Amino acid sequence: MNRLNNTSDYWIGNLTGSSDMWWRDEETSKGRDLVQLASYRSAISNYVNIVTGRTDIPVTYNSNDESYTDGKKVYLSGNMDSKNFDPNVGLALHEGSHIVHSDFELLRNLSRIVDERYGDEYGQVAAKIKSLINYIEDRRIDFQVFKSAPGYQNYYHAMYDKYFNFKVIDKALKSNEHREAIWESYEFRIINFTNKNTDLDALPGLREIYRTIDLKNISRLKSTTDVMKVAFEVYDIIMKNIVTSNESEEKESESKDGSDSSDSKGSNGEGTSVDTGDKEMKADGKPAPTDDMPELTPNQQRSLENAVKKQKQLIDGQTKKVKLTKAEKASISSVEKTGAYTKEVGTGKHQKTNCVILPRLTQAMFEEDMDWELRRLYPFVDSWSVRRSDGTTETQQAIIDGIRLGRILGKKLQVRNEERTTKWSRQDSGRLDKRIIAELGFNNDRVFKTTLTEKYNDAFIHISIDGSGSMDGKKFNNALKSTAAICQAASMAGNIHVQVTYRSTINMKNHTSPLLVVLYDSKVNKMIHIKKYWGMLQTSGTTPEGLCFEAISQQIINTSAGRDAYFLNYSDGMPWFSNKGIDYSGYSALNHTREQVSNFRKNGINILSFFIEDSEWGRDRLKRDFKSMYGQDASMIDSTKVVALAKELNKKFLQK
Repeated sequence: MNRLNNTSDYWIGNLTGSSDMWWRDEETSKGRDLVQLASYRSAISNYVNIVTGRTDIPVTYNSNDESYTDGKKVYLSGNMDSKNFDPNVGLALHEGSHIVHSDFELLRNLSRIVDERYGDEYGQVAAKIKSLINYIEDRRIDFQVFKSAPGYQNYYHAMYDKYFNFKVIDKALKSNEHREAIWESYEFRIINFTNKNTDLDALPGLREIYRTIDLKNISRLKSTTDVMKVAFEVYDIIMKNIVTSNESEEKESESKDGSDSSDSKGSNGEGTSVDTGDKEMKADGKPAPTDDMPELTPNQQRSLENAVKKQKQLIDGQTKKVKLTKAEKASISSVEKTGAYTKEVGTGKHQKTNCVILPRLTQAMFEEDMDWELRRLYPFVDSWSVRRSDGTTETQQAIIDGIRLGRILGKKLQVRNEERTTKWSRQDSGRLDKRIIAELGFNNDRVFKTTLTEKYNDAFIHISIDGSGSMDGKKFNNALKSTAAICQAASMAGNIHVQVTYRSTINMKNHTSPLLVVLYDSKVNKMIHIKKYWGMLQTSGTTPEGLCFEAISQQIINTSAGRDAYFLNYSDGMPWFSNKGIDYSGYSALNHTREQVSNFRKNGINILSFFIEDSEWGRDRLKRDFKSMYGQDASMIDSTKVVALAKELNKKFLQK
């Protein structure tokens, strides 16, 4: 059964903010996708926190000289992709659980303890016992997690399927491999006790070892100390049987010293048999192959060797992890601070791609000395203007002017904070009016009063700004100015929630993705946020209109519930986007965008869409297509009128 990723289908949306599978795009498997790696780390960190019940266990990527698991941190591989996400979750949970449940101080002192017990001058015994401890400890801790968090079991199954369970192991357990009484054979048989093909008669004392570990009653072991005691017992049993077996072989060898060297059942030639009485043995000490005990081919033996190596690496906590450079690790950290994630969007069953979503602006995006690879992740930042020291840019001035206009509009909008109360007396129902209750004696039963309080409903405004390259210049600056004015005015009214997003595209290492950036959220940000960052924004990329709407549609719908809701759109072109996975253009893109807008309307959201034109070319067709997407009330305006829109919209927000 392939369990590599089927579990994440259920859980991932609840933990990352994305309800769809954000790793299915085949293009993301090539090279390093820093946004995706940041999403992986964030999701896995949540898993570890939930399973361990702790929030102080860092989950990070391996780099340079860092170890894999040091008892304090969980280290991830830098080569995670769509095919191995679940196994890596399982590995992270496995390692995180060790941090919580294993006694690392005891393990660090194991060499001294073993030396005192066995006289282990060179640490050879300690290494063997540590291997036994690791195996038994894994079983103990896995059982605890399975019991306390059964919903995460499949992640462990996926991990074991990748790192532990191999078909060649199944064959080897039934073959004549690892049946000689040596340490490697015992180790192989023990770590595969849970395999359905295990043979407890393969080695002397193996049944006793199985009973000593007692996997079915592993919960009896409450600590690493308990595990160590069992490991000592198992080690003693193994060594007893190895010694006994060696002594038997020596006696057998001595008895044959005087025998005829030409005996047909001697052991001189490879592949010849030795008569042991009960079984025939090959010259290399392995049982001779039979129908029930087949011999592995040379290729299978090599595969077995590799499989056993992977098993031991998992048990010892040394699974191979691809390291990231310090620059890559720093870039991922920067991306994580934005809350970045991706969401699958598209126009049909086969036209799917991943939209990159950056939920917040951070100071790190605007650093002058940013690594170039990281700079590519923030195409909406004007890196040239960041480095300017000679005054204000046109974009910065637009923001200043917009905020100034917003202060004027906000004075009018403050009326939304007011409540008007009207009282009526001498009513047929309501609350009893004590002032006229005496009139009941004069056959007047209209002695009730009512009170009506009028106030504005809470409102939600989502403003989506087209950040494509064609919006450059006055169109983009005026759109920002108008938006800044609305944000400032709304901030002066207490019951208007404003959210502003920027939509464009982003060029990753190996593919292009739609990009959605949350520029402002009045529930989180103050107006200083706009003053600080918006003047350094720029346009870039193409116009994945509906794809970006789809990526955030559910969040908008959920936020707008029970409020007067508006979706305000500024755009200057038709939807267009392309990568290896999707061709988003023409009528299919128009229809997809219209579907997203219709979905907003169905959920009670008012659509206010404005096409910022700068030429007469194709005007009639553009107008027709634009209205087909956004409705007949969608408007086409020139860039000089965008700011005036803020005044008109302000009036709309004053309507009860």
